[in-house]
Amino acid sequence: MASNQPTQALNVVVSDTINIPEPDAYITGTSSSGTGTTITDGSANFLGITSNAGISNKVAVGDVVYVIDGATITIVRVTAVTNNTNIVVSASVTGTKPYQIYRSNGDFKNVSEGFSLFVGGAGNIAVVPACSDQVVKLENIPDSSFIPLQVKRVNSTDTTATKIIALR
Repeated sequence: MASNQPTQALNVVVSDTINIPEPDAYITGTSSSGTGTTITDGSANFLGITSNAGISNKVAVGDVVYVIDGATITIVRVTAVTNNTNIVVSASVTGTKPYQIYRSNGDFKNVSEGFSLFVGGAGNIAVVPACSDQVVKLENIPDSSFIPLQVKRVNSTDTTATKIIALR
């Protein structure tokens, strides 16, 4: 494998406030209920406490959650870990829905390694470069295009392109 080729990929969920998370969800599940901004999953282990007194896969404030509702994915940030089966997130998520939790990618530290992008459906994309806080609008991107600029976020405002994949 060539060392200059991407080795990780993640479908991008656009957001004006939440960066593209680290690829590879480290916790997946289905909420047994969701009310307001709390996700409850009776079979979860959000605190990561194991029977052998070790800690693994502990959910942290700032981690990113993809909440899946059919073909629609909502992106939210973890704002608190209440206990082993409840987390509080940045926006309302109601009902029983599958979810995926990813590690944050620089939302709070203002540091991000960044991603190149593949755009599957033509349009405009508004991005925040990896080492910047300024939004840059890239216009008239054709479908099946690679964007070589390293970005940390794809904003929902001013983005009309679809099927965007983050590559690292």
